Amino acid sequence: MPDADNRPDVQPEVHGVDHVSLLVSDARQARDFYVEVLGLVELARPDLGFPGAWLSLGAGQALHLLELTNPDPRDGRPEHGGRDRHVALRVNKTAPFADRLGQRDIPFTRSRSGRDALFLRDPDGNAVELVGND
Repeated sequence: MPDADNRPDVQPEVHGVDHVSLLVSDARQARDFYVEVLGLVELARPDLGFPGAWLSLGAGQALHLLELTNPDPRDGRPEHGGRDRHVALRVNKTAPFADRLGQRDIPFTRSRSGRDALFLRDPDGNAVELVGND
C-alpha cells in the first residue's frame, strides 16, 4: 500500500522555515555573539562530529551554526548587509538592538527602505538583518 505522503494526488507544500545554517570559524565565539548580543537561546544539539550550536528563533525555527571553513571572504563584501546574502530576523523594535550594538562598538547600518530595520555582521562577516514589527 502506498505511503499517504507519497500519493500522486497530494501536492507538496512548504510550511515555513525550519532552520537556517551559517558557517562560522569558531562555534563558541559565534554562539556567544548570537546569545549575548542578539539574545537567542541555545537549544540542545546532538553530537554531529564537528563543533556548532543550535539557537532558537522562536516559533519552532532555529539558527544552526556550523564550525567549518567559511568560503566567503570577510574583505570585499558590501558595507551594507542588505546588498549581501543575509538572514533576516523579526524583532519588536530595532532601537534596543541599536543601543546594544552601539555599546559594544559593533557597526550596523539602517535599512535604506525607510523600514524599521538594521543590518549588522557577525564575527565571521555573515550579514544579519533585524526587522521591526512596526
